[in-house]
Amino acid sequence: MSYESTIPEKFIWPDEFKPSQDIPEFQVPEIDMKAFLSRDQKVISNLCSKVDEACKKHGFFHVVNHGVDAEMIAKAHALMDYFFGMPLLEKQKAQRTLTDFRGYASSFTGRFFTKLPWKARVARNGLSAKWIGFRVW
Repeated sequence: MSYESTIPEKFIWPDEFKPSQDIPEFQVPEIDMKAFLSRDQKVISNLCSKVDEACKKHGFFHVVNHGVDAEMIAKAHALMDYFFGMPLLEKQKAQRTLTDFRGYASSFTGRFFTKLPWKARVARNGLSAKWIGFRVW
């Protein structure tokens, strides 16, 4: 599908589902992990409340000052680019099952909408050397 010159009909959503220009830009909640290093229980409790609120209100947040090495993050991005650049048949070898959230899934909306989203995802608890081709950690 990445070589098609026009957008396939199955990806074109009705106007009522398309984004509006009138909606204000969303500010992703930022969680600063430096607070955990402070050992101040009040500061840590406040941070935990922010995580709780972000999860309940938005379902995600942006973590800063987490201490993860920039080189490891770059490797993770390279692996994501590698995986999602693979042909569909190869990605489907890591297909998610009904009983496990881990694995490849190209759409979560198929049961609810007739149009497909422009997304794909893969979830793993850990990365095996066999699955990614080389060891990250």
